[in-house]
Amino acid sequence: MGKISAHIVRLADFFLATFFLLLLIFLPTRLVGASSPNQLISRSLTVTSSADGLITSDIAGNPAAPGSGGNGAETGETFSFILPQTGNIGSIDLLYCTTPLPGTTCTAPTGLNTNNVHAVQNQTNWAAGTSFSVSTVTVNDIKISQASPVNQTNTSTPVVLTFGGLATDYITNPTTPNTTFFVRISLYSDNAFTNEVDQGTVASSTATQINLTAKVQEELAFSVGTTYVSPNSPTCTPLNDAGALQLGDSNGILSASQAYFANSYFRVSTNATHGLVIEYSGNTLTSGSNNITAIGTTEATSTPGSPQFGLGMDLTDPDNSFTYLTPTTNYGLGGAGTPEFAFSTASITSPVPLATSNGIIVCDTGSVRYIGNIAYSTPAGIYNTTITYIAIPTY
Repeated sequence: MGKISAHIVRLADFFLATFFLLLLIFLPTRLVGASSPNQLISRSLTVTSSADGLITSDIAGNPAAPGSGGNGAETGETFSFILPQTGNIGSIDLLYCTTPLPGTTCTAPTGLNTNNVHAVQNQTNWAAGTSFSVSTVTVNDIKISQASPVNQTNTSTPVVLTFGGLATDYITNPTTPNTTFFVRISLYSDNAFTNEVDQGTVASSTATQINLTAKVQEELAFSVGTTYVSPNSPTCTPLNDAGALQLGDSNGILSASQAYFANSYFRVSTNATHGLVIEYSGNTLTSGSNNITAIGTTEATSTPGSPQFGLGMDLTDPDNSFTYLTPTTNYGLGGAGTPEFAFSTASITSPVPLATSNGIIVCDTGSVRYIGNIAYSTPAGIYNTTITYIAIPTY
């Protein structure tokens, strides 16, 4: 019995020694053969839009340009990473998955589509001679390669690869908002996607867009008066007086031998994008059944001794500040020539345009000058009239 036990012990020692010998022989070889790819350093994915892949316009329905922040259906992506080692790189695989770990099952993110990627838009900081082009694409996989692997020696600054962002070359984001997706990056030393040498995963996410709404109401600030006040920009201070205007000498008396003038003002501000019209409406000066003849609809100069009543924009008045408004024909008195006036009594029922703008008016002030002339035969009396100014904005 003792001899058998000793024999068994020696046999066990033999097998144990043989096991450890084989382990010493084959372990280094297996470790070398089982070496894993190096991890890419400082890797990131920059996307032009985090909007989901169904979004191509803003809340108002305005189209968002491909490659812009509001277009999740036609995005651009830029990969950046530092190579962990020098050596040949011939091909790269970019695999889009719902989970990050290489070697595990890859499920494509819902709605994501890389089928419309046709070229590498940018490849910088790679070694001279590097020229990747798209090899194959599927709904969630972009493979790029170059004809001959190039030795990469840059291990200090990030290399860059950019795809999409164009109307005909783009990536479509996942169609679910607030969803994370991953891109597994694999670099190969050959151009056939066989010998993986470097790898790393980057992450990105779609995000719900914040749709802001703010309301701007139609604005019109219009005032008329006979006393000028500074507009105090940007408030466009309104004119504010009784609107009483005396035409004549200090006692309001007209003379057949002298012309008398007086000015009133209007001030306007509006956000009417299609412009504004200032109109006047009224009658000539009257006293009972008597009146002072309106000067007419064709501009004419003042002629003392002849009955005349008219008005016009006084562009010579330093208080007339037109930046946006333009006087209409026959009502732009002033300038280098002799001042002229016009007036239509039909304006009582058909107001006449006095000045117009083509768009928004921040703050304009108009000075209107009136002329009153009489003849020696003009009947005595107190003559008066009311002129109404009307602002008509078009939004």
